Amino acid sequence: MLVLVTGVLGGAYAAARIPLPDEVVNPQTSVLTYSDGKTELARVFAENRTEVPLSQVPVPVRNAVLAAENRAFYRDPGFDPKGITRALWNNVRGRDTQGGSTITQQYVKNAYLTQERTYTRKLKELVIAIKLDRQYTKDQILEWYLNTIYFGRGAYGIEAASQTYFGRSVSTLTVAEGAVLAAIIRSPARYDPQTHPDRARARWAFVLDGMVSEHWLSAADRAVLTFPDVLPRDTGPRNQLAGPRGYVVQQVREELARLGIDEGELNRAGLRVTTTLDRDAQAAAVAAVDQVFAGQPDNLRQALVAINPADGGVLAYYGGQSGTGFDYAQAWRAPGSSFKPYVLATALEQSLNGRRLDEVGRVSVYSRFDGTSPRDFGGVSVHNAGDAQCPRCTVLEAMKRSINTVFYDLAIQVGPDNVAALAHRMGVADRRTDNDSPTLQVGGVTDGSIGIGRYEVRPIDQATGFATIASGGVSHPTHFVRRVTDSQGNVLYDATRDSPDRPTRVLDPRVANDVTYSMEPVARWSNDELADDRPSAAKTGTQQLGETEENQDAWMVGFTPQVSTAVWVGTDHNEPLRTADNRIIFGAGLPGQTWKVFMDTWLADQPRLDLTDRTDIEGSRPRFTPPSNTPVPSPTGSPQPSPTPSPTPSGSPTTAEPTPTGPSGSPTGPSRSPIPLPDPTGTVSPGPDPIPIPTIGTGTDRGDGGVG
Repeated sequence: MLVLVTGVLGGAYAAARIPLPDEVVNPQTSVLTYSDGKTELARVFAENRTEVPLSQVPVPVRNAVLAAENRAFYRDPGFDPKGITRALWNNVRGRDTQGGSTITQQYVKNAYLTQERTYTRKLKELVIAIKLDRQYTKDQILEWYLNTIYFGRGAYGIEAASQTYFGRSVSTLTVAEGAVLAAIIRSPARYDPQTHPDRARARWAFVLDGMVSEHWLSAADRAVLTFPDVLPRDTGPRNQLAGPRGYVVQQVREELARLGIDEGELNRAGLRVTTTLDRDAQAAAVAAVDQVFAGQPDNLRQALVAINPADGGVLAYYGGQSGTGFDYAQAWRAPGSSFKPYVLATALEQSLNGRRLDEVGRVSVYSRFDGTSPRDFGGVSVHNAGDAQCPRCTVLEAMKRSINTVFYDLAIQVGPDNVAALAHRMGVADRRTDNDSPTLQVGGVTDGSIGIGRYEVRPIDQATGFATIASGGVSHPTHFVRRVTDSQGNVLYDATRDSPDRPTRVLDPRVANDVTYSMEPVARWSNDELADDRPSAAKTGTQQLGETEENQDAWMVGFTPQVSTAVWVGTDHNEPLRTADNRIIFGAGLPGQTWKVFMDTWLADQPRLDLTDRTDIEGSRPRFTPPSNTPVPSPTGSPQPSPTPSPTPSGSPTTAEPTPTGPSGSPTGPSRSPIPLPDPTGTVSPGPDPIPIPTIGTGTDRGDGGVG
């Protein structure tokens, strides 16, 4: 057997042909389509490459690349035995076929014509890498590698990358600039300094620290280096990213990178990527934003994400108008009252598990709490918007009217950490995408203010979490990619077959049912009910701007059985949210209108599906007589209708969310991470440091006077 294996490898070695740089794969256009698999969404095809001799690449820049990708390059035999063993072991356990690549192996992989993911291909690449290392010098191999590797933004090779990111030749690059380019190689889609600044900086630091450990850079010189300015992404003909679809393409690129299909392969391999986006839904999203915000102030920013609750596929995605700037669907913003459904879900789950709360016993949507305003919670005074009063308030009434004191109280009783944990299971990211810090906490602490939406989430998180409720408590991984085939039609990836994440039940279906029931009156209460009396479950949210009467974030999140949609409105620099006629913007205003226009437009051709008309969870018997203006459980468990409130004038909502404040009036609201914006010189700036947040304990939580 050993003789046979040796003979096969020997024959493969003799037959192996080493590809030279001018023979590297002839680029083919890749096509991204909508979910129908036919209608084109975008084309990805560009190659921008200029070859330079190794002598023109400064030694510190070369060393930065080695520190990032292959520190033992000048010592290894062209492959990494440990890496190969690790990759094979992962393959045996059913994991991907990637891994274990030296710079020599990377060059061979990028030069290969076929994109098949098989052991045969990996074996061929290994054999060629060994032959390449024996027949050519390390400097020659490094030169070829630097002239062919992909750096993102359509740039192949280090000279094109230098021009793309810094606007000048590689021969003029500094150590810090070379480290930026080296940091990008690992995953151009995920380490671009503009789209992922914190991730790019962390990788940049890793590269420089590696140079120090290899004695290619002194610790003293490392200590004084700062992250250099980088040119913003353009919208040139190579990438066709202009317009809202540009953010979709970026999300697809990143998802493919996580699946092992890197951006360089997408750009040159003639792939066909079928996305989850519905053509009509995407058009409706763009049209809704354009219609509602026509004539509104230019400083307003918007995001809209719509998800199919049945499978987690993104149906529509609007992260802004430019397609190349900051993606607002990924912005971290305080959700205000739109986070209250997670608190109720936590309480109902505990109730089913036998948990009894003080005063109310086992919780149901008919349980009653003290909804007066203000209320003191261990030195924190919480107010309802406009100091609205709801003594002995049912959870149903509190959800509809967005009574802060009830949900602050409920969050404390069920445990703020438990609310955060359930929200994470429902799809809210547990770590930030911009700096990898844990979410739904500040300084390692989650307090009762989670009940009124203090901690930042993203629009895509809210659409995902509400989709879990809409699906009856099953969390489906949110995704953009449905299917990928190569230029020969071979299936490289199919989400239903190959997704690394599987649907998971995270809520008892009775909990999902009753949370849905509690949100059904909200859209009508907010004057944003859907056309033709189509049922919906929704929640508005508004985050106050410090100690002012202004707002800085406004939300509308809601669903029907077919779609879960989150809409966010804010600004780049936490400016007061005002309409063109100078009225304060609340969740029920421009966000609610955008949500309604989108939902009405897309759902017009969809069947009318009902939501639940009953509750499933019976709590403890009320211990006091309810006031006349709150719903009362009937003998069958369904609520009696409460008096219909008089309509709230458009633009003049009646309830909203507070911001915790310290004893001196300093804000203790969520840590804001300002959005990076291009400065006047055309470079990317990270923005000012986030506002420090003192420990909450003696402050005042105050309503802001709008529908939350």
